[in-house]
Amino acid sequence: MASPYLTLGSAVHQALEELSDLPPKERFKASLIKRFEKIWKETAGKKGGFVDLDQEEAFKKRGKKMLKKVQDNPHVIENPSYSSNGSFPKVKLFGDKEIVLVGNIDWVEILPSGGLHIIDFKTGKNEEKQGSLQLPIYLILATYNFERPIEKFSYWYLDKDDGPKTVELEPLQSYIPIIREKALSIEKAIEDGQFACQSNYRSCFKCREYDNVVRGSAEYVGYDGERGKDLFFVNKNKI
Repeated sequence: MASPYLTLGSAVHQALEELSDLPPKERFKASLIKRFEKIWKETAGKKGGFVDLDQEEAFKKRGKKMLKKVQDNPHVIENPSYSSNGSFPKVKLFGDKEIVLVGNIDWVEILPSGGLHIIDFKTGKNEEKQGSLQLPIYLILATYNFERPIEKFSYWYLDKDDGPKTVELEPLQSYIPIIREKALSIEKAIEDGQFACQSNYRSCFKCREYDNVVRGSAEYVGYDGERGKDLFFVNKNKI
């Protein structure tokens, strides 16, 4: 579903991700804002989920403000880092099942000690909830994919903070059983041909949006090459 929030997050993340492919000293030679504006053109209008130009301009302004914050506080981004090179870390969760854990780690800073600092950029206004498995998943992926110790984890809330906010995690082994259990529940849902919504179907905004696609009342606005999916637009003002 085309969504202003998804478009904002994707454009900001893509602009920052491009920096990781450059040598540290060259990352801010070109304007980060100009990178963002070039990316934004690809998702303007309904393809970005915007109902009108005013809404689009408001979200675009937020994105520029976030990236200016990174430009004004470049200490982390100017440090050595791992480049993803377009590939995502993967870990096989079971020896006898083809269930693979995969994730896209936003930024992997190489600390002066040689250890790694995993950073996740956040473009929303709300902080990650207690008990979130996002960073624990990154802990597993990084441990099994990088040949360096993982020393630090952080969220960088670009909407309000000038730098990353450190998060303390439990030892890796405490998360593996939880993630394996969730993976098995997903496998069972696929085998049964049914996914159960965790909230009431009629009150779930995600279910309602996709129901519009099924009923044919959503507008097809193109193909999202980055995610490999068809893209649909629903004017929420008319739902």
